[in-house]
Amino acid sequence: MNRSRWIVVFFALASAYAQTPEMKVVNAAAEALGGKDRILSVKTIRVDGYGQQAYQNGGGNPTGSPDAPQKWTNVNGMVWTFDLEHHRMRREQRLVQDFVFAYARNMDGDTRVNQVLDGNVAYNVGADGRAVRANDAAARARRIDMLNNPVVMVRTALDPSTKLSGLHTSGKVQVMDLTTAQGDKVRFAVVTESHLPAWMSWVGPDNNLGDVTYTTYWTGFAIENGVRLPIGYNTVQDWRNVVWSKFYIDKNSVDVPVSDMSAPAAVRAGQAPAPRPPDVIVTPIVKGVWYLHSGGGSSTAFEFADHLTLFEAYGNENNAEAIIQKARTLAPGKPLTQVIVSHHHFDHSGGLRAAVAEGLTIITQRGNTGIFEEMAARPAKEFPDALGRNPKPIKIIPVDEKLVLKDSAMEVDIYRVISNNHMPDGIMAYIPSAKAVAEGDLVDEGWDIVWWGDSYNATVKYWNLQVEKDLPVHGNIHTYEEVLAFLRSQIKNAQDLCDRAEKSHLTLQGCPVVNTF
Repeated sequence: MNRSRWIVVFFALASAYAQTPEMKVVNAAAEALGGKDRILSVKTIRVDGYGQQAYQNGGGNPTGSPDAPQKWTNVNGMVWTFDLEHHRMRREQRLVQDFVFAYARNMDGDTRVNQVLDGNVAYNVGADGRAVRANDAAARARRIDMLNNPVVMVRTALDPSTKLSGLHTSGKVQVMDLTTAQGDKVRFAVVTESHLPAWMSWVGPDNNLGDVTYTTYWTGFAIENGVRLPIGYNTVQDWRNVVWSKFYIDKNSVDVPVSDMSAPAAVRAGQAPAPRPPDVIVTPIVKGVWYLHSGGGSSTAFEFADHLTLFEAYGNENNAEAIIQKARTLAPGKPLTQVIVSHHHFDHSGGLRAAVAEGLTIITQRGNTGIFEEMAARPAKEFPDALGRNPKPIKIIPVDEKLVLKDSAMEVDIYRVISNNHMPDGIMAYIPSAKAVAEGDLVDEGWDIVWWGDSYNATVKYWNLQVEKDLPVHGNIHTYEEVLAFLRSQIKNAQDLCDRAEKSHLTLQGCPVVNTF
């Protein structure tokens, strides 16, 4: 085919693409935002605002009940910038937990985020200015985040390399599927009457929930330098309709100077980090009891006459599977059949789906059974995890106040924790032969403050236990006396933090400190 015929075919295809039903909707959206030419001419966007994010994606509330009050992380000083000429984006913000927690920096606003995307390279900038490359999952998440701005979304939809399909009407909006040149898939909706973008949705992976569908709704479009941009972003999950994030925009700025977001040469030249199994170090405690220390969250293993039981499947699939495999080497010939999960928080239940996929029975406080059943029932087809690859039904043994696991070789007593505002449905395991407690979130030597510091001592006294040693999910093995010293110091630090807030005429969650001993 000669050159002139190629040109004719190219323009015919381009014309046909421009006339598809999906492209007609996209063109109308571009006009509503300020005109196609204006939208395509935008070089930079800066979005200043603030907002809130659901703590642990909604899995960090006091209990696992769907009626439990939502814990929020406040997002302050958000600066969200786009360099559209070079396909770059930066999100800077300060995070403040709007609830009591165990690190002062999380409550006083000293947690700062500086996340950047340069094309397909994601990297983070630390407080010292050092740039560190992020993994491929972070790069994908940031490409989606970039599309979360409706001007960027419409520009992407106008790109001939983007695939549009499946246009249909749903109520007052027209909805289409969009696949970018990088292969990212989203769903995009436009209001039928006003032609303004309404929402976008996408599927992302989650350690605890498998495939999660997120939908961002855009509201309050205001004109800035000839372009309409929203002043409200509200993102909802398909799990329990949790509001995943909400942002209030103080100001949109278009075609203003923005900082250089190009990845440093060393970052771009390096490989995106890939997950690798953590090192699991085994420490024998007494006959039939081992402490499995991992930087991703530790566990304790118990050997019964004919099986093994673990305490905790922490963090994520990678950490949980490494610990499970290590536990299976401790007593050859005896299967690992159970895992005790201390509480529902999504860090402590991050390995739950992996444990279910391995066929392990979950032992937990009865108040956690509902949320665990929800977690294990969710699919993972778009982003297959262990349970998605090997689906199995969850098996749960519920604990009310106390459960004794005992045979001729081992005794482990499981108790509900007492007086704990962090995890009222928490449990711990007491090993009489070792006079030791396996626990998660009753203490951590790395905390600098604590607001439930009396709970460990109160639980030990309530159940009349003789405790000499602590086997924690977080930190290292310590004597019980060392644990009490940590907690007393952390309680004092929390009281000092409250005093500083009071002297500055500020209010702070948890003040005054009431849980002391």
